[in-house]
Amino acid sequence: MNLKDYFELTRPLEWSKSFGNIAFGYLIGLFLLNGFVSFENFDFLLFLFAFITVGPLLWGGLYALNDVTDFHNDKLHKVKSSRPLPSGKISEKNALVFSLGLILLSLLIGVYFFLSLGNFLFLVCLLAMLLNQILYTVKPFHFKSRPVLDLISGSIINPFFRFYAGWVLVFQFFNAPLLILVFVTGIQFAGFALYRLNSKEHEKELNYRSSIVVFGEKKLLFVAYGVGLIAVLSFVLMTLTFRFFPELIFLGTLPAKFLWLVVLSIILLPLYLQALSEPQKMDIKIMHKIMYFHNIFFISGFILLFFIN
Repeated sequence: MNLKDYFELTRPLEWSKSFGNIAFGYLIGLFLLNGFVSFENFDFLLFLFAFITVGPLLWGGLYALNDVTDFHNDKLHKVKSSRPLPSGKISEKNALVFSLGLILLSLLIGVYFFLSLGNFLFLVCLLAMLLNQILYTVKPFHFKSRPVLDLISGSIINPFFRFYAGWVLVFQFFNAPLLILVFVTGIQFAGFALYRLNSKEHEKELNYRSSIVVFGEKKLLFVAYGVGLIAVLSFVLMTLTFRFFPELIFLGTLPAKFLWLVVLSIILLPLYLQALSEPQKMDIKIMHKIMYFHNIFFISGFILLFFIN
């Protein structure tokens, strides 16, 4: 047994999405509750516990489950065929047991959050993501092959509940400000839509009736651009509400210094030129690395700015 192959099966780069969403939820929750974030009110162990539950355990298990259900199709994909399961490094049975073990462990921790900490909504977030991913992955539901549902299930519902897995560590309500929800879900919707553009030919071979197959490149590209722009403008507006639009603070607010994250991200735009102009031709492996390291850079800056006066 090669532990490296099982580790790869959980797609560790993808954990950055869970880490980022939970960090956004937890830090913004602390900021709105206290008016500031400090080492005194940031519960590092609670945050780490929540991230491990959602990222490596739940989503590590769900990514492995996705590979189990799709590995016959993945053998035909130019990139996915090198994954541990379709390449034959791990058997289907072992991958399934490994997947279910990780998912079960995450749910047990969720039950612990409920019974010991009284945090029922954290368990709700776990169950919602599990149910959504089953609908997305498993037949006969298989939302990934259905138009519109593939985009909603794959890029809106998941970041929504990953964000709330951090938010409910502070507030026991699903009551986060609108602008941060638009940013978190919108930016990931745009990235996911561009990713699906790159998969059109493969999905046609599989006879999927997915959004890219049904609506075509131009419409989906237009939607990705539009939603991505709205997401960025939502983040910008949050940094301006306190000083320029105080009547909109209820929609969400951040200190103006967070605008630097947008400025620095714009500087990185040339790295995305091919993905934005010709997504069907982009090197998906390289673009994945650029996107995830940009994501890690943005998240790191977001966390750091809360602790810099």
